[in-house]
Amino acid sequence: MKIYTAATFSEQDRIRHHKERLFQLGHSVVSTWLEEQIKPNGMTDEQFGRKMAAKDLREIVLADCLILDLENPSKTMGKMIEYGFALAHHKLIYVVAPPGTLTKGHIFCLLADHIFTGWDELFAYFGEHHPEVKPSAVDYAKSMTAQIIN
Repeated sequence: MKIYTAATFSEQDRIRHHKERLFQLGHSVVSTWLEEQIKPNGMTDEQFGRKMAAKDLREIVLADCLILDLENPSKTMGKMIEYGFALAHHKLIYVVAPPGTLTKGHIFCLLADHIFTGWDELFAYFGEHHPEVKPSAVDYAKSMTAQIIN
């Protein structure tokens, strides 16, 4: 299954760890924001932001599933925009929300297909409901190359 992870940008390292676990379960994570670095020289903040936002939305369209991480608050709320976009595109949606998180006004998160209190709970669910499909190294390389080219 192709998965897009929506989380706070400053959480790249933590979410990359989860990306590896998802890959070990036989899934691919199409969220290239996990590897993004800094804005290229000569590009304005607005140009860079528009380009990154459009790329992220394309990746959500290509994904089968979006996982929204609510472990840490977001200053920009980009992950909530991504969540709404995934809802509008009828994606399979999972939310990882520590206890008490959804009582803070996140009513639209209640529309998720499943809500988990932590990533370990999500991984256990995946193990049971999304059988392991181990891609070959060649298939993985092809999928990563396709993401870079597109």
